[in-house]
Amino acid sequence: MKNLNYTQRFYPRIKRKKYVLLSIHFIFILTMVFLSACDKPLNLVDGVVNALDSVEEEKVKSELKDRSFRQFDPDIDASKRRSVIINFFDYTDGTIIRLWAQYAEDGYALKEWELFAKDYRVEKGGSEYRLYFEDPNSYQNLPSECNDCIVTKGVSISIRNLFNDDKIQFKINDENDILPDPFPVFHSWTNFNEDEIVH
Repeated sequence: MKNLNYTQRFYPRIKRKKYVLLSIHFIFILTMVFLSACDKPLNLVDGVVNALDSVEEEKVKSELKDRSFRQFDPDIDASKRRSVIINFFDYTDGTIIRLWAQYAEDGYALKEWELFAKDYRVEKGGSEYRLYFEDPNSYQNLPSECNDCIVTKGVSISIRNLFNDDKIQFKINDENDILPDPFPVFHSWTNFNEDEIVH
């Protein structure tokens, strides 16, 4: 029986490894092409994300327009409390969305911040709408005043049961964990109270 030389003995194994490596490279390249083709990273909500068409997005914005939602932790009368207010008013400066937070002790505000934007985009995943600030600004009032000193990247507001006033809930998303205390006060689903506010 003829002895196989090195190439003959190992060629099938080398050939299989070659195909595996080529397959891995091909999958990697496809993944990179897909990621670079996306205009923005997808934010998975319940495993599915849908960018809304302009009609549905306008319906969401119309539902929120001129409304104000607020919540206090642990409650409005607590000696140490944190507060969040989300406003959807047309302010004179053109702002239409504001996220405000405050920390107070014994009736005195010690920390206070605000994020705001002239527009926001809406995405939907499952029963959740997620609002993303477009070109947001920030303002800190306490303990010292400063403009745009709060990083806003990755911050969004989630809403569920939007069209059911009795069950509407919010949570504040801080994906990069960069907002200062008291942000995010409500990073899990929380029932916010709606107030009639004259602005």
